[in-house]
Amino acid sequence: MASAILAGVLAGGTAVASQSTVSPITAELTRRAALGVALENTSEGPKVTTVTPQLTAALAGVAPGDIILSLNGKATKTNTELVAAAGLLRAGDTTTLTIKRGAETKNLIAKATPRPLEVIPDADVRYGTVSFKDGRLRDILVTPKNAAVGGPVVFLVQGYGCGSVEGPATHPYHLLAKTLAEAGIGSYRIEKLGMGDSLTNTPCLKTDFALEMEGFEAGYQALIKDRGISPDRIIILGHSMGGIQAPLIAAKGPVPRGVMVYGTALRNWQDYMQELFAMQGFLSAGADPAEAEQAAKAFRPLMQRIFNESVSLKTIANENPNHEAMLRAAFAWDGDDLILGRNLAYWRGVAAQDTVAAWRDTKAPVLAIYGEADFAAIDERDHKRIVDVVNFYRPGTATYRFLPLTGHGFDLQASREEVRAANQAGKPVTIAPYNPELTKIMAAWINSLPAKAQPAAN
Repeated sequence: MASAILAGVLAGGTAVASQSTVSPITAELTRRAALGVALENTSEGPKVTTVTPQLTAALAGVAPGDIILSLNGKATKTNTELVAAAGLLRAGDTTTLTIKRGAETKNLIAKATPRPLEVIPDADVRYGTVSFKDGRLRDILVTPKNAAVGGPVVFLVQGYGCGSVEGPATHPYHLLAKTLAEAGIGSYRIEKLGMGDSLTNTPCLKTDFALEMEGFEAGYQALIKDRGISPDRIIILGHSMGGIQAPLIAAKGPVPRGVMVYGTALRNWQDYMQELFAMQGFLSAGADPAEAEQAAKAFRPLMQRIFNESVSLKTIANENPNHEAMLRAAFAWDGDDLILGRNLAYWRGVAAQDTVAAWRDTKAPVLAIYGEADFAAIDERDHKRIVDVVNFYRPGTATYRFLPLTGHGFDLQASREEVRAANQAGKPVTIAPYNPELTKIMAAWINSLPAKAQPAAN
């Protein structure tokens, strides 16, 4: 969610393990290339912090400290732009990286290398494709080898960022799939438009909220019809923005066995953003709350224009110099149509959702989990409210769980007080990339769900 969101964008790396099966890549989709760099945003552009050996950037000669100015002639002023440009690369493509190294500018050339396939111990990792409008989306089904016949499958609906759901061994979505498999539970992921191996005419950064929802809905239908997983085995898991999208998928049907959400919101998106600006700095780093609240008031008219009125960002910027400054500083405006890493139509689609009605119409058992150190979701109130709303319409079917020491990206951190102190001191807060207690909570809840009623014998 918002400024502290896990966007799911990690480059390079591979998971290596034994006793695992990986299906061959289907002919319809060529494997996406792996750039193989970790980055930080700077005023000059994406700065390389680490380079993964044997992947594209390493073969081209990219080194830590390099600023990547362009990829195949496309300027990359931000990490988001570089990730989008790298997402167009396919294995075997000739790749030219223009980098700045000290005072020198260089062109580095290499053949793009394919992203490593995911490997999960004692599980089958099956890559497939889903037909979608003018293209195809990559999907991944993980089935534990010890899974019971007819066992549950968790369908992950990821956060808002334009990043792949695949990743290296330290990627939280990979670790989620791995730990679920260890618990005997399958998992399913589908890439957003243009991400991962997917091929669509509309890239993720140009996708609005409705079209993104269609992609997730296509994945849900493919899981049922093409993968043969009946809805009564499927638990939809919405992470971050996915927690807003998960009940919409469930409400449209078929009704899944359950819906789980982590690090999400119930309130209207503009209201959520308003509180984020007012309270996140105070809660996460001890900023003066009265000063933050006062400063946030200046965003009210701007956010009304952004999220609820039919006017371009350029018009908003031109009509008020203060609004232009706030757009650039607080919303990472690119000067055109992108804020917070997505286009304006996407955010207006989010703001238009009736989230309470979606939970009313979900018709499935619900588990809402809040991580103690999740300052992107602000606090636990919306998660408890989701449970209250569901239980109002379907008493006793929704459960709330509080997960100590856990951040927005499933990572193991510390208590809220300890994280606040660490942020004030400028110290790192992540202890491990994934807290396995999250999987334990999910698995216990899934295993507690009542079995689907069987038809009476004649």
